[in-house]
Amino acid sequence: MFLKSVELFGFKSFADRSRIEFTDGISALLGPNGCGKSNVVDAIKWVLGEQATKSLRAERMEDVIFNGTEDRKPVNVAEVTLTMSNDSGILPIDTAEIAIRRRLFRSGESEYFVNGAPVRLKELRELFFDTGIGKTAYSIMEQGKIDQVLSNKPEERRLIFEEAAGITKYKARGREAERKLERTEENMRQVRGILGEVTRSYESLKKQSEKTLTYRALREQHFSTELDLTLLRLRDYVDERDKRKEMLEERTVQRNALRSEIDTINEALEDNLDVVNGMEAQLIDHQKQLYGVELEKNARENQIRIHAERVSEIEEKIKNDEARVTAVEAKIVSLRAEVDDLEASILEHSKRVNEVEQNIESFEEHVQMSERRIGENRAVIAECEATVDTEDAAQQALEVDLRAVTDDVVRQLEEGLSASGYSMQTRNEIEGAVNDSFEHLSYSVQTAKRRLLDAAATGSSEAMTQAVEVIDPIAQLISDARSEFDRYKGAIPEFLDEFLAPTGIITRKRELDGALETSRAAVRSARSEITKRATENAELGQKISEYRATLEELRVNRMRMTTQATAMETTLAERRSAIEEQTRVQLQGNEDLKSSRARLAQTSSRIDALGKELKELEKGENALLREQKKLETSIKSHNSSLERTERGLKRKMDDLGKTQNQLEKLQMASAEIGAEIRNLYENFRERYSQELSEHEPRMLEIAEDVPTLRTRLTSLREKERALGAVNLAAPEEFEEVRQRHEFLSEQLDDLSSAREDLRRVTEEIQSESAAMFAETYEQVKKNFHVMFRRLFGGGRAELRLSDPENMLDSGIEILAQPPGKKLENIALLSGGERSLTAVGLLFATYMVRPSPFCLLDEIDAALDESNVGRFTSMLMEFGKSSQFIVITHNKKTVAAAATLLGVTMEENGVSKVVA
Repeated sequence: MFLKSVELFGFKSFADRSRIEFTDGISALLGPNGCGKSNVVDAIKWVLGEQATKSLRAERMEDVIFNGTEDRKPVNVAEVTLTMSNDSGILPIDTAEIAIRRRLFRSGESEYFVNGAPVRLKELRELFFDTGIGKTAYSIMEQGKIDQVLSNKPEERRLIFEEAAGITKYKARGREAERKLERTEENMRQVRGILGEVTRSYESLKKQSEKTLTYRALREQHFSTELDLTLLRLRDYVDERDKRKEMLEERTVQRNALRSEIDTINEALEDNLDVVNGMEAQLIDHQKQLYGVELEKNARENQIRIHAERVSEIEEKIKNDEARVTAVEAKIVSLRAEVDDLEASILEHSKRVNEVEQNIESFEEHVQMSERRIGENRAVIAECEATVDTEDAAQQALEVDLRAVTDDVVRQLEEGLSASGYSMQTRNEIEGAVNDSFEHLSYSVQTAKRRLLDAAATGSSEAMTQAVEVIDPIAQLISDARSEFDRYKGAIPEFLDEFLAPTGIITRKRELDGALETSRAAVRSARSEITKRATENAELGQKISEYRATLEELRVNRMRMTTQATAMETTLAERRSAIEEQTRVQLQGNEDLKSSRARLAQTSSRIDALGKELKELEKGENALLREQKKLETSIKSHNSSLERTERGLKRKMDDLGKTQNQLEKLQMASAEIGAEIRNLYENFRERYSQELSEHEPRMLEIAEDVPTLRTRLTSLREKERALGAVNLAAPEEFEEVRQRHEFLSEQLDDLSSAREDLRRVTEEIQSESAAMFAETYEQVKKNFHVMFRRLFGGGRAELRLSDPENMLDSGIEILAQPPGKKLENIALLSGGERSLTAVGLLFATYMVRPSPFCLLDEIDAALDESNVGRFTSMLMEFGKSSQFIVITHNKKTVAAAATLLGVTMEENGVSKVVA
């Protein structure tokens, strides 16, 4: 068994009828994002009975119907058909191919069909129990559903295992048995309550029934007595009716004789009336002729009036046609002016288009020049970058040499200072003594200078003597200072002269420092040039973007201007066509004017002819009026004779009326008696629901008189009153209650027996389901560990029952330990690890009960390259025995498929299947 095809019409983005053909093995459904691939998944879930709009990515169920686009109208129905092969007989239908169809209208009406036959949603779901196929089964795995499976509560996660164990239908039957058991318990409670009420009514109705039977016997006697009284009344009415019938026959003979005499008189009247009628007919004929002449006159007058109106209409039409011709001529002139303007505008647009094209060429040249300059700058930047790399390498070498020279400087200094016995402390002490000597010498010189100046100023010999005395110690101080300076020179090592010589190591260090600085300056210069060229390129890029934007605007302007020119040319052609049309209208208007003037002349001539005919009709009318007067005089004479005959007829009619009145009174009396008899029958029927005619033979057998019967009737009524209130329906109610009491007792026994049977069935189903679930759980548990190690390249995974004592309701915990990690709950795994774990659980379930087909919607999206390789390897392995339909963007997954199918959206908002 496998999925052969999916046919969609009006479902989400599939506006047109589309059919996707599948093959066995692995098929990949490809297409860009947003093209409608996931709508195929939604369609399959929908046709399998999905009712949750959130799962279908909709707010209302009607949202799955194609809602139209800017270019397409909405449709009013969505329809999806799945066609599946059933060669192996997995589904319990004896056909090799099964078509499942669901249809939804915008009114909210939903229909399901299996092989064209309508079914209920419950029947459709039961068809796929324990096959792995269904809206919530593991045959459809989506990226979001993977997280849902792994994040669900342990109790909800067990649904996959129940489907794999094949106990879904058993659990459904178990739930149905439990519901039936609850209904049976409720029915037993109701039956017990009803039985208690019926038992209470049983005794009461039994007593009422006995009293009612006595009452019915009295009523039978009562009926017999009243029947005799009614029959006696009927006998009296029948005798009276016979007497009235004899009198009615006598009056009927008298009435018939008077009618015969009246008929004779009427015949004579009719003969005279025929003569009068003949003259009146002639009179009517003359009147008709006069009426006809009058009609002819009126017709001619109407025709004259109509033709006069027509003359006015024709004259008005001539004026309108003349005005229309004038307007057309003016319009032709206006259109020709428009044509001239349009031709000038088209010429101007052509010039402007040429200017725009020249501007486009100019900007394109600017773009090319800027791009060439950018290329030159990039070449310079590359050279500078090479220089930087070269100088960096040179700097590294110089820095190595500099570090070596510096190390030599330090080593030689240390060796020289050590060999010379140089002491920093001794040098500092000598430097202090030298400084003190020079300070004393400087002070003494300043003192001597001041005293000599004072002596020179005063001219005193004493002052001069004192100045000379100060100069003598100065010589000693100079000698002491020279001695201290010599000591200082002896404290400085002699090797420093060689150390600092132009050919010494310090000079070499300075040369290396200079070379290093020169290299760094070259690097700074190269980097400055790189920055300068890069800045220039950025500016040029900005300009190129501006040029291209201007180019795009110019091209749009060129297109717009070209479109405008085309529109003007179209308008020009229309105006020229309009001129031709108006010219034709002008010619037609002139033809209409000519025709109208001819019709005006014909109508005036017809009015003259009709005037002559009217005068001839007036002459004939006068002749007919004279003949009519003669006929009226003759008719008056004959009418006087008829009046005399009618007076004799009236007297006979009066006699007939009297006889007829007597006859009618007799008929009335007979009718009243008949009515009394009918009332007697009807009252008897209404009161006793019997026909009195059935008892008529007894009428002649009654020997008792009316007073005796009335006395008996009074006695019976007293006995009935003595019984008191009687429930007339008590015997029947008692019988009904008795039968119901027996029925309820039997039903209570049946319900009790059914309850025990349902309890036994429920226990059997639970026991069998628990055993099947436990077996499947253990198999999936082992398989899951193996699949997990294969997919992760190691590690381990476990399934645990949260309540092992309650196998049928226990949740299932999933623990996973990828390689190098601790065993932890799957909620702590990364997205890719969760996806791979879910894939392992899916294939572990497939090893126990493979679904005929499986739809995988981008479940490889969170996997890295290595994990995708493991996934596709396992997919190809299972694809040998099951059908897999994969929606993916991964190249490795696509490469594993044997068949490629495509979905695209060439038209905005409308998906299309691509072979």
